[in-house]
Amino acid sequence: MARRLSPLDIAFLQMETPEAPSHVGGLQIFEIPAGYKGSFVADLKARLEVIAVGEPFNLKLSPKGLPLAFPTWIADNNFDIDFHLRHSALPKPGRMDELMKLVSRLHGRLLDRTRPLWEMYLIEGLEGNRFGIYIKIHHALVDGVGGMRLMDHSLSRTPDDQNMRALWSVEEIEKRARLKRSMTDGAIKTAKSVWGPLRSMPQVLKALALPGKTEAAIAFKTSKTVFNGHITASRRFAVHSLPLAEAKEIGSTLGHTVNDMFLAICASALRRYLAEKNMTPDLPLTATVPVSIQLEGANKKGNQITYIAVNLCTDVDDPLERMAAIGRSAAAAKRNMSALTRHAVQTLAVVAQSTAALINHFHLSAFVTPPANLVLSNVPGPRETLYLMGAKVVGSYPMSILMDGQALNITLCSQGGRLDFGILGCRNAMPDINLLGKYVGEAFEELKELAASKNTTRPAESDSAKIKAKAKAKALAKPKAKPTAARTSKVVIEAKLETKVDAENEAKRPAKAKIARKAAETKVAEPVAA
Repeated sequence: MARRLSPLDIAFLQMETPEAPSHVGGLQIFEIPAGYKGSFVADLKARLEVIAVGEPFNLKLSPKGLPLAFPTWIADNNFDIDFHLRHSALPKPGRMDELMKLVSRLHGRLLDRTRPLWEMYLIEGLEGNRFGIYIKIHHALVDGVGGMRLMDHSLSRTPDDQNMRALWSVEEIEKRARLKRSMTDGAIKTAKSVWGPLRSMPQVLKALALPGKTEAAIAFKTSKTVFNGHITASRRFAVHSLPLAEAKEIGSTLGHTVNDMFLAICASALRRYLAEKNMTPDLPLTATVPVSIQLEGANKKGNQITYIAVNLCTDVDDPLERMAAIGRSAAAAKRNMSALTRHAVQTLAVVAQSTAALINHFHLSAFVTPPANLVLSNVPGPRETLYLMGAKVVGSYPMSILMDGQALNITLCSQGGRLDFGILGCRNAMPDINLLGKYVGEAFEELKELAASKNTTRPAESDSAKIKAKAKAKALAKPKAKPTAARTSKVVIEAKLETKVDAENEAKRPAKAKIARKAAETKVAEPVAA
């Protein structure tokens, strides 16, 4: 049965051009088990190509109907696994830069719309007894979070697990419940998909005007940079990995989340990149940040994302102040988004994507200010180490989409105790994109030093002092017991004696001390904010 596309899925199809393919991808690097006999990659391909293919990996676009008339996915009855699963090899010595060049070329090519919109490449010959897997899937078929979940399904949690799974495995896909829709149900849902966005438009328009009153970034209010011009089909790709546990510790010391750290590291790297080229813009850089709206436990197909705009505050010199300002901007954008209905959030995503499609198709980047300077995306993955046929995953680097006017995309994947940065750019705009990978590492080291400095300068508090402070806070938090009748006279007498002693002492003190004491009493009496 045909499956219709959502408005956002359609937008990803319509925005695609030869210079700007609309597929997402990923590069995973594996360590071959020590002492493996034979060709690991050839054996892997032989096991993968016999696995039956299920939805959505056996679906292609229907050739019937107009492009804008609710296109549908239909089953490819002539599916050919050899077309989609391919075996490649790097020239010796198989360095990382050669792998980057290969996946850059592969990522810049359009997918064949007469077939299911995905391809996988098994790439052997990487130095250090390693190999790579590069996969690309059209954004109309799956979003970044959905793609990550599919990748997780194909990997095991232990090196001893030799069960072969694949992205396209029918067995894995059939574990997820699928509801059969009648033609009537489909028509009703189509009508709802139109009426819902239309009804939410007033709220969307209000949301577009709201950021001007908050710390959230405003679309189309930024300066053009070297990565905000017309793009070509040529790509450049760079990667960098950071330790997740260390990033968490640094973030905790500095009072920020890992996502704040990610945005701040990118901001610092971009700031340095542009400064060294004498291209620092007048206005701070802004980023479009995709946000998943997939409900907990849901497994809806297609795109379940929307977008927020974040001010990267690249005009702030101090890195800690910059990160704090970025955190406030991201928080303001999320608050604005949380005030919207689900329909309004989805409509906002369609409006944003449709705007990008118009700029893309008509090459308007030369005439209009970009809605944002670049796209920054954080895709969470499993925290444990993953394996494929016993081969350990040592790197998982996302590759996303470039558009006319946005020649740079940085996507982060947290997986297996690492933060893996995938940095994708247009070759013509950023031939030296590897510098950004270097600057990402330097930005992290800068925050690491600042965190260490903060820990060093922080006064040490003894255990006894901590216990006393805790006990005092507990005592203050408890309401004082009302004195009984038997105790009342004693309390009054003691109070009078204390008053008398205080008065005698007060008389002996100089006038200056009296003033100081009076001020202290006034301060204690002030209410304390919660």
